[in-house]
Amino acid sequence: MKRQIFARFASAAVLVSTLATGVFAADETVPETVKTTDGRVLKLTWNDEFNGEGLPDSSKWSYEVGYIRNNEAQYYTDARLENIFQKDGLLTIRTLKEDYDIKDKPNNKGREKAEYTSAAIETLGKASWQYGRVEVRAKLPSGVGIWPAIWMMGDNITKVGWPTCGEIDIMEYVGHTPRTSHATIHMHRKGAERWKNVSRGNALKFEKEGEAPEERFCVYALEWTKDYLKLFVDDELALDFQRSEEASKTEEWPFDQKCFMILNTAIGGTWGGKIEPETCPAEFQIDYVRVYQ
Repeated sequence: MKRQIFARFASAAVLVSTLATGVFAADETVPETVKTTDGRVLKLTWNDEFNGEGLPDSSKWSYEVGYIRNNEAQYYTDARLENIFQKDGLLTIRTLKEDYDIKDKPNNKGREKAEYTSAAIETLGKASWQYGRVEVRAKLPSGVGIWPAIWMMGDNITKVGWPTCGEIDIMEYVGHTPRTSHATIHMHRKGAERWKNVSRGNALKFEKEGEAPEERFCVYALEWTKDYLKLFVDDELALDFQRSEEASKTEEWPFDQKCFMILNTAIGGTWGGKIEPETCPAEFQIDYVRVYQ
């Protein structure tokens, strides 16, 4: 049974799968509505419970492939079961240390071999959302150098680039700072050159044994309206990003548009840092992704 954190109102009706909504078929355990922290009731409009076998649903997810960003050490592979698979109701992103042939593969930076491999999936071009509540239940990998993330960016990234498109980091974790979940929002800084951004974030520290995000499944959530973005770990507020306080810092507010989702595990790079030999293999396990609007 999927664990619930906030109050739910589950209908007895079986959910019907449609291409329009992306709602998973025939799963009575999935709540059809959710009550937000400010009392609104929202309806399930898209979800993936990862109840299949093998690769994730290609109608919902596509892949980033290659060396993508932040000087990270991993090569993101394309639909490779060694790095990403569904089994027993979980999606697993597995990061490996290996000697992997990338000669003639996309975005290989001219290299013939990759020392690390991992996976990054996204909904760009398949599903995106404006406002609502997004929930992802997951258990994080651990180890020095590891860097998993649950995040969103504006659909217009291919036109305006980053950070103008806006970025919502629902969860980031870095293995060199264990027992800690990071929530951050980025947008373009007013009057600044191309890559300058406004970044505001917060970190939640979990001190008690058994409560760390590496030790258990947590629900990482975003509540998003025209007035604010609030990020949570289970029922604890991680970041409150109010439009009235933040909008003056950017020339164009980027969070009045649809955003797509990315799930990935990086290793090394600008924030992941040094990689310890015992870090890999590492597994990022995702129980579900649900969007309520």
